[in-house]
Order: sequence, then C-alpha cells, then structure tokens
Amino acid sequence: MQPTLVFPRTSLQPTQLISPDAVLQRRRANSFELATLLCSFLIGNGFAACVVSGYATREVVNNDQQRVGCPFVPQEDEDSAEEEPPAPSNKYQLRQPPDLRSQYLLNIEEEKLTKVRADEVSRENAEREERERQEQPPEDPKRGHRVHAWVAVLHNAPWCYKPGYRELAIDPNTGEQTLQPPSAFFIEPATGFRHEVSSPDYLAIESVWNQHNYYVNKQPGGLGTLRWDFANGADWEHFLPGEPYELREDCTVPEDQEPLATEEEIEKEKHLDMPISWVRPLNVSRTDFEQRFPDGTKVIYFKKAIYERFAPYRNLIGLVRRLTTYDRLDYDGQAISRWEWYANRNDLLTLVRIDYRANATEERFEKGRSDCLRSLLRRTGPPTDTEGSDEQPMGAAAAESKYELKFYHQYRFDALKKLVYNTSCIKEYYDKRDDLLYYREFRNIPKDPITKEESKLTLITEKFHQNPSKNPVEDIAIRCCYIGDNKIKLQFHYGEDCITASTREFTKPPKSEMGEEVPYDPNCTTGYISNPWDAQPTQLDLFLMLKAQLKAEEQSALAFRRRVVEIETLLSERRKQTDSPKLTSSLFDPLRNEEARQLRLAKYEAIKAREEQLKQQQADFLAPYLLRLGSDTRRRPPTRAQVMQLYRDCTADLRRFYQKLEEELRNRLDDLITEDQSLRRFLSKFQQHFEDAEYDKFIAEGEKLERDKHILQMRLENIQEEYRRKAEHLRRTLREDERLKPFLTEDELSCERSEGGDE
Repeated sequence: MQPTLVFPRTSLQPTQLISPDAVLQRRRANSFELATLLCSFLIGNGFAACVVSGYATREVVNNDQQRVGCPFVPQEDEDSAEEEPPAPSNKYQLRQPPDLRSQYLLNIEEEKLTKVRADEVSRENAEREERERQEQPPEDPKRGHRVHAWVAVLHNAPWCYKPGYRELAIDPNTGEQTLQPPSAFFIEPATGFRHEVSSPDYLAIESVWNQHNYYVNKQPGGLGTLRWDFANGADWEHFLPGEPYELREDCTVPEDQEPLATEEEIEKEKHLDMPISWVRPLNVSRTDFEQRFPDGTKVIYFKKAIYERFAPYRNLIGLVRRLTTYDRLDYDGQAISRWEWYANRNDLLTLVRIDYRANATEERFEKGRSDCLRSLLRRTGPPTDTEGSDEQPMGAAAAESKYELKFYHQYRFDALKKLVYNTSCIKEYYDKRDDLLYYREFRNIPKDPITKEESKLTLITEKFHQNPSKNPVEDIAIRCCYIGDNKIKLQFHYGEDCITASTREFTKPPKSEMGEEVPYDPNCTTGYISNPWDAQPTQLDLFLMLKAQLKAEEQSALAFRRRVVEIETLLSERRKQTDSPKLTSSLFDPLRNEEARQLRLAKYEAIKAREEQLKQQQADFLAPYLLRLGSDTRRRPPTRAQVMQLYRDCTADLRRFYQKLEEELRNRLDDLITEDQSLRRFLSKFQQHFEDAEYDKFIAEGEKLERDKHILQMRLENIQEEYRRKAEHLRRTLREDERLKPFLTEDELSCERSEGGDE
C-alpha cells in the first residue's frame, strides 16, 4: 500500500473512510484506512485487534523512516560460528625468560600510552555526540497535534480464544483459573513494524474501536501506564452498552460455547438495527499477491540505508530485495556495503554481498548445484599490468583476485569444505575424509602472461588427523613435498608423554635414475625418533616408506592439476551465469505454467476416460485359453475338437473354483457343528458343577457357535446361487462369441444346459 496524507489540518480526523475492499483495489489510503484494513485481516485470523485513533510524532505520521535504523541488515555470524576453539595450554611449555627491562621506564611509557588512549576516547566521544546532535530531527512545532491511526493487538482479551494470547493464573483465594489483566502492543500499518506501548513514536490515544464496540479513552498520563481493560468504565467509555458479550460482569461464557446461541437471545440483546455489510469479503488474488506493490517495486529510506523490494519475476535477474548502506544521512558518496537477495534463479543464487571498502564480493547459493558450491567470496586486489599481450591470460583475472570457495562437503565425494585460491597458492580444507586428510596446500609459480608458460608446482603441504589404530611413529601428521629441491619432509604425530614429534626427510633420486624400480640410497634419508624406546626403522621399512611417499606426491600433483582445471571451469561458468542469468518456475505455479497445467489435466482426463472404458468393456473369458493355440491362428485355424476343449476347460475352471470355495466352507461348518456338539455334551454332563456366571459364559459361547453356523449356511447358499448365475452367464457369453459359434451345435448346447442343471 502507498500511504497518503489527506488532512489539511493536523488536528482533524477524516470525515469519511473507504471500505477495506476499496483500499485493496486502489492501493492508496490514509492511516485510518490502512489501520482498518490491517485490523480486518487480524480479526479474521483470530486476533483481538482494534483500530487506535490518537496522536503520533511527525516521522510516524509522514511515514518518514530516515531516522530509523534499518532492521533488515543481516547479522554476519556464520564466520564466527566456524572459528576453531583455542588450543589448550601445554603443561610442558618452556618458561618465559626473565624481563630485565626497567620497570620505571615501562611505567612512564604506560602512562603516556594511557593518556593517548584517553585523549583518543574523549575525541571519539565528542565526535559521536556531535554526529548524534546533527542527526537529531528538527523541532516539531505541531508535536502532539498530528492525528494518526494505528493498530493495537490485545493480550488476554476476554473475547479472544487464539492460542498463545490468553494467560491464565490460579487465584490464591478461590483456587480457580482467572484471566490475567489485558495488555497490548502496537503495529504501525504503514510499515508493519511492531512497537511496544511505551514507544516514544506514539504520544496519546483518543479512542479505540473494533467489530464489537467503540471506546473513548478517559485515562490521563502517558501510554506506558495505560490500562487495557475495556470493561472498566472509569478508564474507557463505551458507545454500545454490554458489547461484547464476554465483558459483562453477570455473564460467564465457557470457552467451548458460543454466546447468544439462539435467535431469541439475539433479539433480546439487540441494541440497534444495522444494515447488511456492503463490503465484499477481503480477497487478495494470486496475481496481486505476487505483484506485492502497486508497480512491483518499493523503495524505503532508512537511516544511512536504502532498502528496495521487487516483486518476483519483476526483473530478468531474479532480484527480490536490495539493501545499500551509506556513511552519511543524505546517502551521498560511496556506499559502504550492499546486500542483494535473489529468488527463482537457475544457478540457485540466493544472496550477493558487496563490501566496497574491502573490494570483496560474496555470493551464496542453495543446495542442489552440481558442484555443491555454497558460497564464493572474491577479494579484488590492485590490478596487474597486462599491456603488451595480445589476449588476457586465463590467470590474469585470478592474479588480481583472491577467491574463497565454500562447499556443501556432505555431498562431495572428496569431502572438500573450503577452498582458498589465487594465482600462486591453493589451500584446501576437508572434513571427515577416510584418509584423515584435513588440509592441503599447493604453492606454485604463476602462469607467465607473456611467454604463456604453464604454472609450475613448487610445494605440497598436507596435514592429517591422528589415526588411533596406528603407532604414532608411523602415523604421518604433516607431509611437505618440495618439488624444486627434490625433498620430502615428514612429521609424525606426537606419541604418548612426548614433547617432540618424530620426523623423517627423504632426498628423492634424480629423474634420470628413475626406472621401473626406485633406486634407494641410505645416505639420502635422515630422521629423528622422539621416543627412545621405539624400534628404529629398518632399511626395508625406509625403502617402502619412500615408495609410498613418491606415490602420494604423484597423486597430489595430479590432484593439483585437476583442481586448477575445476576452479577455472567453475569461475568461467559463474561468469556466464552472471552475464546471462536464467529464471525457473515451479511446476505448480499457475501463473507461468498454465499451458503445462492444461496438458497435465488433459492427460489425466484421457487416463480416466480409458479406465472408464475398460470398466464398461465386457470381459474376454477366452483370452487366456486362446493363448494355448498360439499367436498364428489366422494361417492355421483351430479345429473343432480344440475349440470344444477350450469351451469345456473354461466352464470347468469356473466350476472347480466354486467347488473349492464350497468345500472350504463345508469343512468350516463341520468343525463348528462338532464343536457345538462337544459343548452340549460337556454342559449336560457337568451342568451342576458350574456357577451361574460360568454357565452364562458357556451359554453365550454356544449362541456364538449357532450364529456362526447360520452365517456359514447362508454363505453356502449364496455361493451356490452365485455359481449358477455366473455359469449361466458364461455359457451364454461363449455361445454368442463369434469365435465359437460356428463350432457349436444345438445338441451340444442342450447337453451343456442339462449338465449345468444337474450341477
């Protein structure tokens, strides 16, 4: 809605109000009409809401929020939650050397620093006070005379039964549950913000009304001490006596009953005849609800912030919200930061945060991307000089930027959680890998933009968690591969009660000596064992360890090349998605998928019509029997003997099916007859030995047996009748079948009918 100011004089209320339905159609209204519309929606949803007429400040009446802090600034708490806890103190830590400096000179220096800090704090306080003084709005000569309307929502209202808005307490005198005194909070209809009753934005209240009554405020003092018990005549003067029904002292309405249930009671309690409401039911169509605002956009000016909102699909990039913060009240100068929220994006982009001071841009994504990307942070550094080159190299953009990528590691095969990338370094952070790797770093020489020489890997650093199943002297903690120096340095995990870690260094053999077998020289390795009781590794163990480390280095170098290709592909794809964004829509969106919806409905109707046709179509009893003759019945037509055999098999299968059912029911009937006879003999023999309750129990069991026998006899008769009916229907259908009619004679048909009668 667009709030408007329609009062030429600030001390007068409007002379007429348009209906809430007309407000929805016009989308322009004053504060009284907006409050009436909002109150209607709240009452329809079960809230004890009422329209408040009173006086407010100039900023609230004019809907001026340039002095209000923006409540939509996101709280950046994600990074703080991921910080690792500090490491516990080591009891074997060496003592600090004694401080031999002069304490007198240190005290003098500390006094100077304290004085400088105090001067800095006082200067900052003075600047802040001056800035707050300048930001204060000018004096309002009409303060307390500006008429305004807003909405109050009551707690513990007697006529409201919405869960969460009624607080009951036990009366210490009577022990019964009583309703707590009513309280309220305010909602500003022009903004939708909630305010407490003691808010300084609202100055006084003249009257309050809802669907039940009209109340005039008689309480002096501020709004903070206002009492909201409308039944108290000393605080509120009501227009209609005895309304609502729950506020009467002599009438207590249970929560599970409605007051004035009969028409006689309604006629008795009627105060005046009112015309039927001419306002149509409030309804917001799907199109209007999606449009959100009159022209699909809305701009709100907060304190040092501009908040823009857009309707879904209003623009081609999927932007729905944008928040820009500034350092000045007049929004002049360079912006500090910007947040942009997106929806319905094909690349699952949800948020873009731009920090202009740090030259950083962060993009966040939803789950569902093929690369499992969660966020992409790009920090731009000083530009590099690329003049003299015919084309911009692939690493030129990366040379100016540092990328930090976060992934949904639960859905990646390599469990990559975080990746930091620039032209000379790649840092990878993993979580819950099978090989216990949690950190890997690649250092390389960047690609030469002039000679086009590929980047060269110089250092690989890998860190592993401790494996409890391994001996600490064999469990690698840090592995450093120096590619240029042909060295591999290993550091193992700390053993129990050890203050140092075991290490091992290998000097790799030259590549010219590399063949099918790795040459090994004992002089090319050095190591340190922290625990003197651990066994020294043999030459065979060292040779096998060298082979394993060479293989691990080769796999890490391959992983580096794959990672570079993956990063360049991802960044290139992100540039394409940013330049040419695409929007998606739900399959259940009737505003954009009406054609698809009609196709689905047509398909559903076709399936339904086919099912109805199959239900009405007569069953083909001969279909399973004709399969015995083969599929090529046109070239080799069946003989008369084969057709008659099919006829007899079809009728015999029906007869056997019902014979089996009849036999099962007769067996169950015989069992019940036997059980009934046994019970009768038992009762006639031991009748004098039972009490009345036990005898009645046996009598009830006998009656149950008689009832079950009667049910089984009726089922037998029904099955026999059903068989005769279905057998006659089957024979008639087979006789009328065009495939059997040429082979059947009247004698055979009469014989079949006589056999059916005998059965």
